[in-house]
Amino acid sequence: MAEEGTFFGARRGWALRRRFRALDSYGLLLLMIMVSLVVAAIPTEGRENLMAVIRTVVLAGTFLFALHTSDASRWMYYASVVLIVIAVSASIIVDATTKTGAAIDAFAALLLVLSGLFAIGRRFAAHPVVTGQSVLAALCIYLLLGLGYAAVYGIIGALDPVGLFGPVNLAQNNIVRMYYSFITLCTVGYGDFVPYANFTRMVAVTEALVGQVYLVTIVALLVSHVGHERPRRERSKPAEPS
Repeated sequence: MAEEGTFFGARRGWALRRRFRALDSYGLLLLMIMVSLVVAAIPTEGRENLMAVIRTVVLAGTFLFALHTSDASRWMYYASVVLIVIAVSASIIVDATTKTGAAIDAFAALLLVLSGLFAIGRRFAAHPVVTGQSVLAALCIYLLLGLGYAAVYGIIGALDPVGLFGPVNLAQNNIVRMYYSFITLCTVGYGDFVPYANFTRMVAVTEALVGQVYLVTIVALLVSHVGHERPRRERSKPAEPS
């Protein structure tokens, strides 16, 4: 159960070990996702395979912590371990510089992100009271959306390099894809990179819409209702026999 009355400062003074073991430690998870972004931005010239493995391992660790802090069920742990083994093995075995290797790397990252979104969303929906941790969980979901779309762009760039940014030979640059994903999610739109194919443009449209709608509805409503009990659906009771 989520801690009722938990605001942003309610866990002040907790040791790091206690934060790792506690449920709903979404502030720590948010920090881990930020670390994943930093790792993804490390240059990969000449060591694409190594960096693909490191990115996958960091994402996997973040995802496992998301499962723990979201009190995921046992079957989700079993499924996630299988997924992580497949993702890491694919990153090691397949050459990330090839079209197939880049597609597998991006698809593995997408599966990990989607699994994290499911685990956090499931726990977030079960919070009986909107707390500071609920808001942090919503922000974790927002960042994972950016990572998920970056993985989608990675798949597009692997299958059709020209269809992503045109003939500029940057489709396989992970930093560029991450950068483009988040400026699209935030609707900043610097214009230094633009989608080339019609399908890529439509994917970018969905990301911009999801990013704006999510911020102005979900996050805004949560912030305005911190400390309030969430409405619960009453189950219909069977009619008593007369």
